[in-house]
Amino acid sequence: MSKNNENKASTFREELAKRFIRVGDDYMKEVFVPDKHGQTFRTYVKRDKGTVQDDLGKNTDAYHSIKKYEGFCHVPSHTNYQKVVKGFFNEYFEVTHKPKEGENYETILNFLKHIFGIKIDFALDYLQLLYTKPTQRLPILLLESKERGTGKSTFGNLIKLLFQDNCAKIGNSELESDFNAVWAKRLAIIVDETSLDKKTVMQMLKRFSTETGKITVNEKNKAQKQIDFWGKFVLISNEEGKALPIEKGETRFAVIKVQSFEEKSIRENPNIEADFNREIPYFINFLLNRKLFHPELGRMYFSFEVYNTPQLQKYYGNDYSPTAKAIKDLLADSFKYFEEENILKYSVSNICDELENRFKNLNRSKVKESLKEEFGLSEQKKNRYKYHSFKRAEKSLEGNYYPDNENTYHFIFEREKFADSWNTN
Repeated sequence: MSKNNENKASTFREELAKRFIRVGDDYMKEVFVPDKHGQTFRTYVKRDKGTVQDDLGKNTDAYHSIKKYEGFCHVPSHTNYQKVVKGFFNEYFEVTHKPKEGENYETILNFLKHIFGIKIDFALDYLQLLYTKPTQRLPILLLESKERGTGKSTFGNLIKLLFQDNCAKIGNSELESDFNAVWAKRLAIIVDETSLDKKTVMQMLKRFSTETGKITVNEKNKAQKQIDFWGKFVLISNEEGKALPIEKGETRFAVIKVQSFEEKSIRENPNIEADFNREIPYFINFLLNRKLFHPELGRMYFSFEVYNTPQLQKYYGNDYSPTAKAIKDLLADSFKYFEEENILKYSVSNICDELENRFKNLNRSKVKESLKEEFGLSEQKKNRYKYHSFKRAEKSLEGNYYPDNENTYHFIFEREKFADSWNTN
C-alpha cells in the first residue's frame, strides 16, 4: 500500500474510532437509526470487541484511542452541557444550535401565534422552560383539529428541529408498546395522529407526566433498567374531542384547538422548516433573555387556569350529564349572540325558562345540581343583574332582550369557560 493510501486508511480509522466508546466493559457505537417517517435518530448500540477490531484493525493507534467511561448517565442541559459527568458518559445529546443576537425569528413567532392564539404567552413560557429547565415538569400538550392544513404536525417538526436527537417522533403503536426504549430517554415525545382509547396508556401518560423518580426502560432482548424520566409529551390529532379518554377534572392536559391556515386567511409557507432552521439561533437567544410571563404556581409549573381551554372542556363534556350538556350548549349560543358580554348571569329559573323548548322533562333540581356539582359553580347572593335571554333574542330581530329588574339568587358564567359548545360532531 502506498504511503498516501496508508495515510487515508489511518485517517479513516481514526474518524471511525470517534464513533466508538467503551462504557464499563462494553463497547458501544454511535449509529443513526431511520424511522418510519424517513428521519433518523442518534443512539448507541453495543458492539463486541471482535467487531471493533474488525472495523479498526488490531494493531492501530485508533483502537487504543477509544474513549473510556465508568458508565452511562442522563443529564440534560442546553445552557451548560457536559458530555462527560464525573467520568460517566452523558446519553443526552448536545444541541448544535448556538444562540445569536438579533430579532430574526419572525417566522417562528408568527407560527406560534397561529397555533396557540391567545395562549401565546403560555406557549413561549413552555418552550423557554423546555430549553432552560429541561427537567421541569410541564403539561401534556394536545394540538387538535378536524381540519387539515393547520400546522399541527409542523409544530412537532419545530420541536424536533429545536431539540434535535433529544426528541422522538413516534406513533400510537409505539406509545402503546411495552418496549419504550425508543422514547423513554428523550426530552420531547411527539405522537402524531394521536388516537388512543386504552385506559392503561392514559394512566401511563398521566403518571409519566408528573413523575419525579425513575421509570423502567424496556428494550427488546435486553435487561430492564431504571432511569430518571423528565420527558414531555406533545400529542397531535385530527380526532377532535376524541383523541384520548380525558376524564372530567383532569388537569394534566393543555388542549389547543388549531385553526386551519385557510380559516385565518394565512398563506402556507412551503419552505417554513428551512426558515425555522435559519431562525432558531435567534429564537433561542430570545428565549434566554425574555422574562417568564407566568409565575410558578403548580406541580406542572403553571397554574391550571393558564392552560385550561374550552377545547379541554369538550373532553370533560364526554363525562357530563345530558342536563349539563344542554346548559353548556345554551351558554355557548348565548355568548355567541351577546358577543360584547364576557360574563352572563342566570338563575336556575332563568336557565329552566331558556331550556324549555330544548330539553324535555327538564328537572329544576337537576339543573341546580349540574351547576354546583358538575360545573363547580357557587350560587350568588340575591341581588340585581341583567338577564340576557337568548330565547327572546331568537324570536325578535330588534329590541331589548333582557329585563333590568331581575333580583334573585343566580350563577355567574364566564365567556372563557362557556363560550364553546361540547358538541364535536
